[in-house]
Amino acid sequence: MKKVTFNSLVSLAVAILLLSSCGGLDKMADKAKDIKYTVTPNPLEMHAGKVAVDIKGTIPPKYFDKKALLVVTPALKYATGEKLLKSETLQGEKFEGNNKAISWKEGGKFSYVDTIPYIDDMRISDLEFRANASKGDENQDLITMKLADGIIVTPLLVDETAKFVEIPVTMDAKIADLETAVILYTIQNSNIRSSELREDDVKKLIELLTSTTDESDNELVNVEISSYASPDGPEDLNAKLVEGRGKSAQNYITKSLKKSKATVTKDADFVVKATTPTEDWEGFKKEIEGSSVQDKDLILRVLSMYSDPEVREREIKNISEAYTALKDDILPQLRRSVIKANYQSKVKTDEELLALASNPDTLKLKELVYTATLTEDLAVKESLYKMAISKHNDCYVANNNLGVVYAAQNKMADAKSAFERANEIKANLAPVLANLGAIALTNGNIDEANKYFADAKSAGCKSSHLGYNMGIINIKDGLYTEAIQNFGGENSFNKALAQTLAKQNAEAEATLNGLGETDNGWFYYLKAIVAAKQSKDDAVFSNLGTAISKTSEIKAYAKDDREFLKYFENETFKALFQ
Repeated sequence: MKKVTFNSLVSLAVAILLLSSCGGLDKMADKAKDIKYTVTPNPLEMHAGKVAVDIKGTIPPKYFDKKALLVVTPALKYATGEKLLKSETLQGEKFEGNNKAISWKEGGKFSYVDTIPYIDDMRISDLEFRANASKGDENQDLITMKLADGIIVTPLLVDETAKFVEIPVTMDAKIADLETAVILYTIQNSNIRSSELREDDVKKLIELLTSTTDESDNELVNVEISSYASPDGPEDLNAKLVEGRGKSAQNYITKSLKKSKATVTKDADFVVKATTPTEDWEGFKKEIEGSSVQDKDLILRVLSMYSDPEVREREIKNISEAYTALKDDILPQLRRSVIKANYQSKVKTDEELLALASNPDTLKLKELVYTATLTEDLAVKESLYKMAISKHNDCYVANNNLGVVYAAQNKMADAKSAFERANEIKANLAPVLANLGAIALTNGNIDEANKYFADAKSAGCKSSHLGYNMGIINIKDGLYTEAIQNFGGENSFNKALAQTLAKQNAEAEATLNGLGETDNGWFYYLKAIVAAKQSKDDAVFSNLGTAISKTSEIKAYAKDDREFLKYFENETFKALFQ
């Protein structure tokens, strides 16, 4: 048997000591708790729908085995699952690889940054640190430990209720208005038929002219007469017909005015006979576009292709079946005189207008839209704007403001239709664009909303509601300073929220105090958050109690809100949830 010398034993002991001094996976596992970590922020926070994780680690000296590989994988663990973050790989100084090397003798530092999308299940969660080491064929899980609490989701408190822009209406000293009548003639004739004089529009116009006195609420300005011929028949004949129809209409009006009691009607210039085209091709085109005449598109194509009246007439007559329908339905409507009585109405007082609001048919267009702005009763507003639109469907003010009423009633589909109609009547009007953006925001179409808001701003919209709605999107995008700027000088819950998120806690407190009292529990909930950030414990408990008493769902929500993490073991805090 071979003797083991003392020197051999010493050599073996030194070798074992050297091996143990270089670590090994078991030692790395035993000492894993000595690695120091800092997580920013802690608790984690959600901004713009994402959660950023920033970890800084310090590995102590004589920890990291020179030939080991360490894979660090943070994980966000919550009740229904977990989300693994990206992995970070570190290596010992003698490991052959391109990862960050950690010195055995001196230790080292590492930084880790990742961002994950937020889902609601993550609100109550823990950020865990998981580390796995390998060396040669060995592999070992070193540690699983909690790093941070998650997640503060205060940006989700944003009130997404958009504000809509009403177009203001003012009353002038007098309201300009008109009464219109149309007299139709038979083919190649300029004489007025007695049956035309019995039509309601003619009777109504003559009634206005003959009943108005110098003391009436109505003040007559003038009468305009425009006459037309249908585009069939020779041009010279049509020119004579237009002239004859103008004269017959003028004679009728002049004769009727002899019965008028208004002084202005005696003026020689009161009746104005307009110069009109001999053949009404524009009127013909308009009638065709609104008709269901056979070969309608072909007729319109002829009108666009030929400018010579004789060629147009010949080509259209060649479309025999269509021309028969034209003779019966379209052309008779073009043989006419249009009579417009322009007048002004004296303005009623606000009290008189409100008294007539229950009978809106008695009010003129301007009176209808103005009266609607005098009341807060949504039903009355709706009735007045609808009556205005029934009288003048092309009133963009009434259409836009009716949309605002619908939005206040949460009838968003109706509101959108009203705004779209207003935009059709008068395109790219700043308040209407702002309202279309507000509808898009309400429907969650943020890109569309942003485009409308930008267009409204470019169109010169000065309404504070535009900035308010843009501020809502700023909060959702995590742009809190921009949100504060867009909310402007007016106090609001959302402005206070943006100030809180921008760490302007004193300013947020002042904004909330400036709003006074409310029945909305979330208002007091935000006050509690602001107080917690300033360590004003009494204000935290008082406002939380008020919030819970006013809005029942807050109780379950607040219990685990990481905004109040430092109070979770406080007896006064816990008593709020018993």
